[in-house]
Amino acid sequence: MGPNINPNDRSLQFRTAISFGDNSEQQDNWLYRLHYQHAFNDSFRGRIVMQYRDRGRFEYDFFRTELLYSFKKRGLGESWSSAVRFDLRTRRGSRPEGIAVNWGNQWDLGGGYRARATLILGKQMGGNRQLTNVTVQTRGSISRKLENGLRLGLQMLNSHGEIDDFGSISEQGIFLGPAISGKVGEYNVEFRYLNGMSSAVRNHNLFFRVTKKF
Repeated sequence: MGPNINPNDRSLQFRTAISFGDNSEQQDNWLYRLHYQHAFNDSFRGRIVMQYRDRGRFEYDFFRTELLYSFKKRGLGESWSSAVRFDLRTRRGSRPEGIAVNWGNQWDLGGGYRARATLILGKQMGGNRQLTNVTVQTRGSISRKLENGLRLGLQMLNSHGEIDDFGSISEQGIFLGPAISGKVGEYNVEFRYLNGMSSAVRNHNLFFRVTKKF
């Protein structure tokens, strides 16, 4: 999650991801997302997200609305910028709804290097919720923009569990892997591979995103 907002941002995004089964008995899981985001100014940006999934059957997964507030912009001679994002998610069928607060930070380190870190606090809503306490997730990345415009980096995504019961490292969702992004014609593309670093998650996960601004 980048905290900075382009006030002219009007973009439509298509994203797809696949989590491969670790053996022949497991089904490959596909996800498909459609995003539309609209910047109101350089401090506020709205986004709507619709997701479908395919776990042996193609079906609607969830609809989410987001509002990003960029409250700390990078000043002259500074490296740090920060924002908070508020999410509201409605799910298919009887699965619980969810809300989340995301705190995203970015450090522009010079020489094309950039670091990002995000803390996500979530809460399931409704009487059919499976988790009763606040859940914790973290994201992190370090990357460098090359002279040809491509950005190469290393990303980590972690799901720690409920705030009062993280469990052991092997029980948490920990992913680590390389990513590459850049501009191809009028499109921005991003590809990443994440390896599952704990026994609770699948080993091989691929993500691909295409963005077109207008």
